[in-house]
Amino acid sequence: MKQNQEAVTGAVALENAFDSHQQWKENLRRAVNAKESIDTSAIARDDCCDLGQWLYTDGQKHHWGKPEFQSLLLHHKEFHLLTGAVAEVINQKQYALAEAYLSNDTQFAQSSNEVAEAIRRLEAAVGA
Repeated sequence: MKQNQEAVTGAVALENAFDSHQQWKENLRRAVNAKESIDTSAIARDDCCDLGQWLYTDGQKHHWGKPEFQSLLLHHKEFHLLTGAVAEVINQKQYALAEAYLSNDTQFAQSSNEVAEAIRRLEAAVGA
């Protein structure tokens, strides 16, 4: 029973993480359009969002040995570093550059897709 509960908890965490990570790009675009600053103190850290908190607690405890977990951990860290870099550009009021970073076929877009795919692979590996 405990193993099933861990799988369900992991599935919920991963499903929520997928949804919340899809929001990052929209939040950055909204900041560009509204010409608002972004608090970068946590955005570049991979342990402050819901997925990061799960990765470094329950995820690490239950799935550390899985290559799919390691892949997600790596892609998630890279994504947050790039998100922080885009946020810095926004805070420097370089809105056109920030918009370019957020467009398709960029390193940011690729990183976002890699996180989404890594979440899907881990979901499959844990039987979510």
